[in-house]
Amino acid sequence: MMLPSKLRDLRKKHGLSQKELAEKLMTTQAKVASWENGDSVPDISYIAKLTVLYDVSADYLLKDGKQEGQTIMDRPNTDPKRLGRNNSIYWTIVIAVYLLASIVTGRWSTSWVLFILGGAIWLIGAGFHWINSTK
Repeated sequence: MMLPSKLRDLRKKHGLSQKELAEKLMTTQAKVASWENGDSVPDISYIAKLTVLYDVSADYLLKDGKQEGQTIMDRPNTDPKRLGRNNSIYWTIVIAVYLLASIVTGRWSTSWVLFILGGAIWLIGAGFHWINSTK
């Protein structure tokens, strides 16, 4: 489905006239009509407003595919309990490695570098998780 027909279908699905949609987006009815007729394309600020208004992803609006788009709520979500369990396991391993390194080397003060390294690795992993969760 192409962008103009998606915009028209979503507007009708939400029971809005072109004029009502234009008011919600703070634009003109003529601009909405030109989007739906394929004469022009909404700029990124309107795309952002439309995704929020219709609760769809920007990918759904912009990609020319026949499949239905995902709503924001349909995105796969990682279970918070699973994330908490994974974090607990990770930090348990970091602490165990710290204790083992400290006991073996006898240098308790210099082994703190392992915590800094563990924290950096955890932050990188959390960043990748955040990036994947926003797709």
